Amino acid sequence: MNIDKILDNFNDEKTACMFDYNEIQQNKISAVVPYLIPILFFLPLIMDKNSNFCKFHANQQFTWFILTCAIRIACKLIGIIPIVGWIANFFIKIGLIIISIALAYGAIKGKALRLPFVGELIKIF
Repeated sequence: MNIDKILDNFNDEKTACMFDYNEIQQNKISAVVPYLIPILFFLPLIMDKNSNFCKFHANQQFTWFILTCAIRIACKLIGIIPIVGWIANFFIKIGLIIISIALAYGAIKGKALRLPFVGELIKIF
């Protein structure tokens, strides 16, 4: 199974066409880091606030930040339940790590990976 084929299901081709190759190459690192450390969602805007690539990823990262905060709160509540809560908490956290890595990989590849269901909700930048 090829990871690129899986991620292409979440790639917004219409948005990705607006990205300039030079913008992607220049801002790749600033687009990757906030997926791995969600509190840094504003980093792409600091690097280049006029870049479509940076704006897209800043919006997705802000959405991811809010989503991870909500999920972590839910995990704390679920974690209260002995054994079942701990196991569920473990798998949820592993899932968050996998999704973060996939989003970062998509940013490295210059893709416009949109979070399912919530990726369109927040457009601040």
